[in-house]
Amino acid sequence: MISGRKLNVTLLSSEWGPTKGGLSKLITELAIQLAKKVTVTISMYVPLCNEEDKREANRFSVHLVKAKAKPGYDPIDWLASVPRDHCMDVVIGHGIHLGRQIPLIKELHPNCKWVQVVHTDPEELGMVMDYAGPTAKGEKKHQAEVELCRLADQVVAIGPKLIEALTRSLRSCGKDQNVINLTPGIFSEFANISQAAVEGDTFHVLVFGRGDREDFFVKGYDIAARAVAMLKDEERSFKLVFVDAPNGKEEEVKKRFLKEGILPSQVMVRCAKERELFVDKICDADLVIMPSRTEGFGLAALEALSAGLPVLVSGNSGIAKALKELPSGSQSVVNSEKPKKWAKKIRAVCNKQRQLRLKEAIDLRQSFAKTYQWEEQCSKLVQKMLKMSKGQCCVCI
Repeated sequence: MISGRKLNVTLLSSEWGPTKGGLSKLITELAIQLAKKVTVTISMYVPLCNEEDKREANRFSVHLVKAKAKPGYDPIDWLASVPRDHCMDVVIGHGIHLGRQIPLIKELHPNCKWVQVVHTDPEELGMVMDYAGPTAKGEKKHQAEVELCRLADQVVAIGPKLIEALTRSLRSCGKDQNVINLTPGIFSEFANISQAAVEGDTFHVLVFGRGDREDFFVKGYDIAARAVAMLKDEERSFKLVFVDAPNGKEEEVKKRFLKEGILPSQVMVRCAKERELFVDKICDADLVIMPSRTEGFGLAALEALSAGLPVLVSGNSGIAKALKELPSGSQSVVNSEKPKKWAKKIRAVCNKQRQLRLKEAIDLRQSFAKTYQWEEQCSKLVQKMLKMSKGQCCVCI
């Protein structure tokens, strides 16, 4: 505590999203976990929220603060102006999208400390993009990310893959030895899902994402489509289920899959609004795959693992590095971009009896939960924030 009071921590976010995927999901989970610490008070500063969001956040002891609209600016940039009367000892930003506002925030809150969380490696993303000038764009984003980290008081990398890349980039300013590695733990909201024990005639392989042109290649959806297309069996059929397509773009996304040689009867595309029904989709699936050509971490795979489902993940991902540290975790990692290798691994999972593969998934989840604990990692982060805020007094005007 600071001078007998709690540490006031504010996280920037685009939305409150305990049941949404992607970055907002991770920020929300981090806020929920930090709020469990008795030494801190947690707020989340968002451009948009409703009363239901506020009630839900309050249930986890998280206070939602809605930014004031600024005509002519994108909602995400409304976050650059935090009210003077908002008591804040520490502000937590995330990447460029939710970190670039903080230098402006500190003009009104000069004593506030800054924690910058890194989720992606823009330079590596640029290496695998297939649009015009990806390398130059990736380098530009990388430099912006590094500059934000240099300005911040504390840097956090999500997972073991990113901390390796980030520490290398921060050597010149001497901050490389002080980066915190935060590997997300199991999402407790999915941990009590009961998977059906009955085996179906069709083996459903689930993937998540936007499915647009850029996303399609980077996330390896072409690999997924080609792999499932190779799986033909007289006794069982295989179907690829894609969730999170933009509303109204389902047919467009499906055409991208069909161009990879998969049959129309083998692929099902569901829109983004159905992401809210994540539990239903997870219970429909037999396996979740993440064949990304590069992935900073891989939250979709962690959500599936949290729900007790078998997963297969790309070797070039943060979660792959985390899994390799666990007994039998390497069995869930595919170190190849070749569809044939993915097809072989998918078939190997399918060939196991459902009860056995579900037991193995639960065993892996328990091992992951034991090794990567939210409580332990959040305690470390809170101690860092308390130390750098020592002697500081948040003045609320």
